[in-house]
Order: sequence, then C-alpha cells, then structure tokens
Amino acid sequence: MSSSSQVFWKSPDPESPLRAALAGANTQLQELASQQWDPKTATIDGIRDVQLCSLASAPNAWSSLLLHLNSRLADQLAVTLSTTTDVPVIGFYEFDQLAWGFSVHERGHSIAQFWNRPEVLEEDPYRCRVDPNLIAGLFGVGVEAVSPYLNHLAPDSDEAGKAFPEDEFSLGDHWVRCDFMRRLGLRYPNPGETGTRYVFIKERRVN
Repeated sequence: MSSSSQVFWKSPDPESPLRAALAGANTQLQELASQQWDPKTATIDGIRDVQLCSLASAPNAWSSLLLHLNSRLADQLAVTLSTTTDVPVIGFYEFDQLAWGFSVHERGHSIAQFWNRPEVLEEDPYRCRVDPNLIAGLFGVGVEAVSPYLNHLAPDSDEAGKAFPEDEFSLGDHWVRCDFMRRLGLRYPNPGETGTRYVFIKERRVN
C-alpha cells in the first residue's frame, strides 16, 4: 500500500513559514545540486525520486509542496502553516490509488476533513463528511462547483461518472482531486515543470 500527500498555502514569503514548519517537525529542507533526472537509476542528484518532494513556491499566491511517497508530514505542516496566514491551508491525500481526501486548517485547527471512500481507510464516514457550503465559503466559490465531488462512494465503485462533463477524471478516479482543486482555484503543479523544483526533506540531527 502507498499514499501521497500535498499541502497548499498562501504567503507573501511562502518558503519561510514552510521551513519553520519543517523545523517544528524536526526536519529540514535540503536543496539539490541538480534537478536532472537520471533514468538509469531513477534518481535526481543521487536521491531516489520516490524520496523527493516537489515544491512550487508562489509569493502571494497558492504555493504547494507535494511530499515524498508515504510521508506523514502533511497534517503537521498544514496545521503549523495555518497559524501563519489568514487564509485556509489545505492538505490533499491519496491512498493506494483507491481513495482521495483532504483536510482544511485555520489558525492551527482542523475545520474540515473528507475522504471519498472512508471504508477503504477504515474511517468513520460521519467524520469524513464535509458541508459543501463551508468549503465554498472558505475558498470563495459557488457551492454548486464543489458539491458534486463531496459525496462518499462505495469502496469498489468505479462507474461514478464525472462531476462535470469538462472534468478530466471521473469521480471514481483518485486523480479527480485535481479537478476539485481547480474548482477551488488551486492548480496541481506537475513535478519538474517550470516554477517547481525537487527538494529533499531530511530529519534534523538533535545534539
């Protein structure tokens, strides 16, 4: 089983609060000497690609950090980052290519949590349901734009159709979270594209 996670936040100087949040998690961001991927070893700067994170830093706009595979840092980073900004911080999650979800944080507190297939993660469906009006209000969008994504599916459902005809993915596909992001005014930056860079997050030594 595997999981992936990504955090979005807004700040005029997005990397400063990120580095502080990482320090609070006893980790630190390490820059790479090269951004060149080596297909023979599946590494960048000698580090396996699955161990790397993708950072898209955008002052005064939405920045994102796509964490390395199976990272457990997303919630902690989102909570800490939400204490440094007046706008919500949102973390997105994918589990074993079967389920997707998100959590929203404000002022250090989780205010919403959603999974489209809570049973896959053995989560209480009641605790994984969100009010579309809350999400719409937080991100300044129409409730009709987000509500179709916020329904629970059966664990083995794969014929759910699309939320909107123009969407790229069906509701049964975990990548539909990218369509949902777009409805919130967020954009999923593909790792390696212009404006993003690979970074390594390592544990800090404690003296």
